[in-house]
Amino acid sequence: MAFAALATLVVCYPSWPGFMSFDSLFAYRQAREGVQTMLWPPLHSYMFWASDRVGVGPGGVLAFQAFVLFASAALILNLLVRHRFAALVLCGLFAALIFVFPTLLGSMLVHWRDVPTASFTLLGVALWLLAARHGAPLLLAPAATAFGCAVALRYNAIVLVAFVLLLMAWTPLLGRPSRFARPFAILCLVAALGTAWASTQWRLPDLKRMQAPDSFGGTQAFDLAGVSACADVDYLPLGMTGGAALSPYHIRRNYDPRHLNLTFRPKPGVPPLADTDRQNKVPTAWRDAILKEPVCYLSHRRTVFMEQMGMSDRGVFYPTHGAIDPNDYGLEVAHPAFADLASAYVQIHADPVWRRPAWLYALAAGLVGLALLRDRRQAPLLLALLGGAFAYAGILFLVSPAADARYIFPSSLVCALLIAASVGIIAQGRRS
Repeated sequence: MAFAALATLVVCYPSWPGFMSFDSLFAYRQAREGVQTMLWPPLHSYMFWASDRVGVGPGGVLAFQAFVLFASAALILNLLVRHRFAALVLCGLFAALIFVFPTLLGSMLVHWRDVPTASFTLLGVALWLLAARHGAPLLLAPAATAFGCAVALRYNAIVLVAFVLLLMAWTPLLGRPSRFARPFAILCLVAALGTAWASTQWRLPDLKRMQAPDSFGGTQAFDLAGVSACADVDYLPLGMTGGAALSPYHIRRNYDPRHLNLTFRPKPGVPPLADTDRQNKVPTAWRDAILKEPVCYLSHRRTVFMEQMGMSDRGVFYPTHGAIDPNDYGLEVAHPAFADLASAYVQIHADPVWRRPAWLYALAAGLVGLALLRDRRQAPLLLALLGGAFAYAGILFLVSPAADARYIFPSSLVCALLIAASVGIIAQGRRS
């Protein structure tokens, strides 16, 4: 707890009460004025509402998510290694990885829902391991609740925790015999995931059913621009081009694989694209385009994914936000000098090749493999976490409308935890 408190202070102080972009301020506005759309799952707005009610504004959410993240990671590492001092060293390694790989720190400075998604994921794992260590099935209930909160914050978080949930349902106490544990764990997981799904359908406090937005439409429009730019063929519906067909040259000039918004941003001397689809022609055009140009579709998605993982020549895209956007709530950075230093650190140090996020996945996979050679008893847990991290990043290959570094924060953070845990397992071997 002391480690978690110190790490939380170091992370939160520079950007207090937390950098906020359009997404963050939109969630905060809904906390003040009521939930209006399910395009973004509303749990983040409820967290802001609770923090406001306590009287600390959005900073309460920033401190809560950071503390839960560090405390959960510390508890997991303490439960996986034998000696407390070794666990403390591994906690230091985990914290160091967050600073060595600035895309992790950059996301934690901002009120992006990707951070509490990761925090609740680690909390679920920590509580589950605690239940297994002490043979306490009742702790499975809060563990399942934490996983449900992670899924309620990010629709695709179910992929991140899927293997862990299956393992938890199969062996709730990780080998400890208990007739009660398995049905209880399954019941808790079903209830938690059902509540998570319901939270994205009915808003609080009036339980009004919200119409599900077509959140995939933006990605499809992005894909159409990418496929058209690759194939030198205009596959865009006329609604996206102002009613006139664009030349392949102008489509290439508009296309930017880093972000949907950058692709549709007006550019001097180039007829603009628009992501409007009033006649609902984009889904049909998208399906036709990828069937006719599967190679170009995969090339476009590969280019976006390379940007996402920091493997492009341009380096990392959008590693942090670095400010609180203009707002009507009087929110501003409390310590501007420290905020500028933190933002500059992330922006400058995110681009060196050895500090890009792809290395986290490579290191995690390699070290987990070495850890399993040292102690195979850890295989189910480590492989479940590693599989979820790779699946979470992998699904973005198909559905990401942008290459923001924050989108892979939850899976990158799990990889950082696996790196620290694997080092501890390798060091202690079968003495655990």
